[in-house]
Amino acid sequence: MTILRTALLVSITLLLATGCANQLGSPEREQGHDSFEMTASSEELLEGWTREGEWLVSPVLDVPDGANRAGALVGLTSPGEMPAMEARVLSAGEPAGEWTTLGATWSEEDQHVAVAELGAIGDGAQLRIRAGAVEILQLLRWTATIPDEAVEAPEEEELGTSREALRTELRGLGIVTRESWGARATRCTDGDSRKTRFAVHHTVTSSTDPARQMRGIQRFHQDTRGWCDVGYHFLVGQDGRIYEGRPLHLLGAHVGGHNTGNIGISFIGCFHTSGCGGLGASRPTDGSIEIAGRLVGTLSRLYGITVDSARVRGHRDHSGQSTTCPGDHLRGRLSEIVSVGRTQTLSGSTPAPTPTPTPTPGASCRHTFGGNYANHACSASYQCCDGTWRTRGACGGCTCVEASGETGCSGGPPPGASCTHSFGGRYANTACSASYQCCDGTWRARSSGGCGTCFCTEASGSTGCGT
Repeated sequence: MTILRTALLVSITLLLATGCANQLGSPEREQGHDSFEMTASSEELLEGWTREGEWLVSPVLDVPDGANRAGALVGLTSPGEMPAMEARVLSAGEPAGEWTTLGATWSEEDQHVAVAELGAIGDGAQLRIRAGAVEILQLLRWTATIPDEAVEAPEEEELGTSREALRTELRGLGIVTRESWGARATRCTDGDSRKTRFAVHHTVTSSTDPARQMRGIQRFHQDTRGWCDVGYHFLVGQDGRIYEGRPLHLLGAHVGGHNTGNIGISFIGCFHTSGCGGLGASRPTDGSIEIAGRLVGTLSRLYGITVDSARVRGHRDHSGQSTTCPGDHLRGRLSEIVSVGRTQTLSGSTPAPTPTPTPTPGASCRHTFGGNYANHACSASYQCCDGTWRTRGACGGCTCVEASGETGCSGGPPPGASCTHSFGGRYANTACSASYQCCDGTWRARSSGGCGTCFCTEASGSTGCGT
């Protein structure tokens, strides 16, 4: 058996060395957005990954199409550096390479994308992360693949928006264009002008700061998978706005084997009955459902698509898919999207819905089981932090705890809680570092408005300011 495994590894490695590696992989056009991917929250890491010394090691990710690259999209509970992670490739269940460090290709506040070239091709992969990093981890999505070498990730100096302009018929929807959210230039060339249907997804990321999530998802798809662009054509934020993804006239990459003629619409957030802990509200907002319906209706007019349940389907409702996407809570509202799409098809005459306001310090959270929790109050596993559910301890001590999720608890927030900078400085409430502001014990980006006027500012991060 060992001889057979060695022979398999040698033959696969020779394919890589002779430039034939892509023959083992599926081309982008055949893949879904979550093909050969594993997702884990901090709780799932502790429960389902194996502790080996100072590392937590993932289960084996099966990659029957082959893999020689691993990549990850990492979300943290607060701004900070990417935690240490390593990956290795396996062949027939046995390690076929050494652990290799994942290096960051993109970092922005609490979001990171990292990649490792594994040096060999195998049919499986594993990832490991320092056990001590779990307490700051909000979400980890990772994949292993053979990237499309014909489409290299753009260099930083090639950032741009070379593409066809957004169709004028769509402008009445108030779409946030690629230029506005800071997209890299598309490298896609496969056209797909005849659209016949829609696929609805969720991104399985945080739903806060949709523009930053857009940049992270695009980098994850390009840097890790080697794709020419973000896989979806449009993304819908919980702020009730539409974000332009892959240019509409191009072939998407979001439903394996069903991408031709399929318009990919993904909701930014996580909307399943499990696995969404700490990523914000697990149910889509009414504003996001409404604007998605108007988008479907407008596009149906442009392409002559009948709006019904057969042509507006969730990712998992397409044949051959093994996924929970778009999550039970979003899938259950597809009929509303269809209903709005049938009645509101003209984009220019109906004003866009009012965006959901950004949560303000002190905002409470509604549990999916019905209970209402004050700021800094905790359920069994999560804490309400300025209107957003996060893992316990993400914004300081629990002012009260109620584990059922049905009753809630109303303990008030610790007034004026201070923040510790990653460089060691202690900042009073509303005090500012170079880029962030301390808001009731939670760092928020000054560019997003933070929580008002800076009480004082100290840019180094090492001294802090205020008492």
